[in-house]
Amino acid sequence: MMLSQFDTTQLRPQDRYDYWQDVVCNTFVPLRCKVDNTRDFSATLETRELANVKVVSISASPQRVERGKDHRYSAADEFILVSLAQRGRACIHQDNREVNLAAGEFCLYDTRKPYQLSFTEHFQQTVIRIPYRTLVDRTGLLDNLTALRFSNQHPFGRLAFDFFMGVAALPAEQSSLVQNKIAEQSLDLLGMAISPYLTEKKSASLSRATLLHRIKQHIGKHLDSPDLTLTQVSQHFDISSRYMNQLFNDEQTTFGRFVLMSRLESCAFRLRQAHYDHLTVSGIAYRFGFLDMAYFSRVFKARFGMTARELRAASRG
Repeated sequence: MMLSQFDTTQLRPQDRYDYWQDVVCNTFVPLRCKVDNTRDFSATLETRELANVKVVSISASPQRVERGKDHRYSAADEFILVSLAQRGRACIHQDNREVNLAAGEFCLYDTRKPYQLSFTEHFQQTVIRIPYRTLVDRTGLLDNLTALRFSNQHPFGRLAFDFFMGVAALPAEQSSLVQNKIAEQSLDLLGMAISPYLTEKKSASLSRATLLHRIKQHIGKHLDSPDLTLTQVSQHFDISSRYMNQLFNDEQTTFGRFVLMSRLESCAFRLRQAHYDHLTVSGIAYRFGFLDMAYFSRVFKARFGMTARELRAASRG
């Protein structure tokens, strides 16, 4: 797990604000910080990166934060931010809604659109940065949920809040496998916490996205099975093959291509890890459902631009 720490108190007072502005923009997205008293300003920021989820712990002096229409908006900056208040009060404004957060409460905001944050006293919070598409694939569209208050007084809200606080305190020494599991658990818990607040339309979208997510989980657990076919998986989830195809069409792919790419990515992951050096290339390929090595070699090279042996060798330096 990548751990990064930033502390303005190590700098001269006159240099702290500019340093903080750069740190915040590099951590989240391009935005503007405004501070009334730059000489007495102080702030610390610590980030933990777990797969594609970033957990950011902040303790800072009063300030205002704005992402305006004049800032750069690109596909690389499309995130959902989850702000979890721990100390001090925070005000979040987006989509013509405004919410005030006290300790133990959290809200979502969308970096694809303008927003404003206001902190009138020294504050402490944890912010979870999640790729927009990653979360929306689980929950459906979130336009109606930005700048709304979620409380840790609700059972699922408390579960998500406490889990994120625990993640923010994790030591850096975590394996890639553990990081991926924690990231997946984080997304699942957040989805559970916000699901009661979805409208009926959002609930329908949630059901569709949740079903596809469960199908993908099922596929991931059965990549070695020769019975992993469109018909078999459709029957397992008691849906038609046509509807299964529609679910994958939502993501501009097909069931068969998703299975193939999942198998190839799983093979590539093990080939890159020295832990699996005792396994032959053919053994790894067979483990993930490739029974024809000529076919495996052809599709692997088409996907990664090199043979499996070349990829293994390249990953060893």
